[in-house]
Amino acid sequence: MLSHSRHLALRGDGTMQSKSDIDALIDGFASFKQEYLARHHGQQKLKMQNLSTPRVMVVGCCDSRFDPAIITNSDAGDIFVVRNVANLIPPCQPDKHYQETPAALEYGVCYLDVEELIVMGHGRCNGLRTLLHRLIDGSLASHPLAEWTEIAEQAAEQVLRAGFRSDLDWQVDQLSRKALSLSLNNLERYPFIAARLNEGTLRLRGWYFDPDSAALEELDRASGQFRWLC
Repeated sequence: MLSHSRHLALRGDGTMQSKSDIDALIDGFASFKQEYLARHHGQQKLKMQNLSTPRVMVVGCCDSRFDPAIITNSDAGDIFVVRNVANLIPPCQPDKHYQETPAALEYGVCYLDVEELIVMGHGRCNGLRTLLHRLIDGSLASHPLAEWTEIAEQAAEQVLRAGFRSDLDWQVDQLSRKALSLSLNNLERYPFIAARLNEGTLRLRGWYFDPDSAALEELDRASGQFRWLC
């Protein structure tokens, strides 16, 4: 839901009236056009007219609370962002489904020549929560969301088997971290990514945003541990 303050408008008599979600979005764009573009004195317009040349690609979650561009305070054109449920990278299977994210990976790596590819996970991921719920209930992956999150099923089973805590929020956060390692491993199996890694022209990173502490962490793949970035 949009923030409450965006749903209020001032009438001519000084009283407030409520706005619809769509009206709030349109008003938001009006503010963007008036303030953001004017503040950049046409530089942003020039950037949008030119070819997109970001050096960083981010695969993030489509959760409305965690926009990679907002979290990193990026301007338009700074990062090439791909978002899907639970920021998952599917295995490299050219003859299978799940081709939307691989297509974006190919575009970012082969056509934009990005130098950094970041998979950005986050705590309290509701997409991964649905996966844990399904496994706990013993249900089969019989619909699109379940089939998609099945990518992380093995990691989810590991979290449930560990059984250190039965708290679902904790399990979701642990799965979010494990899924980052899984996705990075899957990335390395795409031939066009493996080639860039061998050339030294591409670097993979796994970032995790903790909404409870507002901390950004990076996965150290050698140790499997997360280190604090900011």
